[in-house]
Amino acid sequence: MKNWVARDYGNKGDKELAKTGLHIGTCLLGNGNFTTPPITPAALTTQANSFNAAIATAENNTPATTQTKNAVRIALVAALDQLANYVDFTANGDAAKIASSGFNVANIKNTPKEPAASTILGITNASTGTLNFELAVAAYAWVYIIAFAPVAGGVTQHRWFTDPHDVVITGLTPGTLYSFTVQVMGSKNQATAISDAVQHMAT
Repeated sequence: MKNWVARDYGNKGDKELAKTGLHIGTCLLGNGNFTTPPITPAALTTQANSFNAAIATAENNTPATTQTKNAVRIALVAALDQLANYVDFTANGDAAKIASSGFNVANIKNTPKEPAASTILGITNASTGTLNFELAVAAYAWVYIIAFAPVAGGVTQHRWFTDPHDVVITGLTPGTLYSFTVQVMGSKNQATAISDAVQHMAT
């Protein structure tokens, strides 16, 4: 039975959510199963500590402090969503690896709907080292994974996106020709085939 990250953290109370963020940050630090998280353990720990501080300040119960706390909470949940996508993709259903990340483990009890595959419809240069992507919308997609590497050779990198209409990759080297593919994962960690590669030069 394949397993995936239980995305239950967003339903937790404020203090429990902050505690969860700190726990996951600690578990990911130096974790050999997850060596390239999109958010570093240190950055996640900083966010969780900032949320704890915002919770304490919001006990004054003024509109401004409550608004700040809510904004910090949203940012922390978004960070955990990115990490959950990364852990799901990297662990590939291995319950022990998922548990080592600090996230709770869920498993498939009912047959989920399989996601459809996506393709890269177009790539445009937005600014220096930045590319915008147009992806084909895939039914039952949970996350779109862009894999890319320089055509001349180099390390393959991955970026995770939940909105196919808002796919932007930054930090590319101007004048370098890259090869890009897209793969879709469903809500229960089902993966589609990888798309055909599309090449584009960053400027």
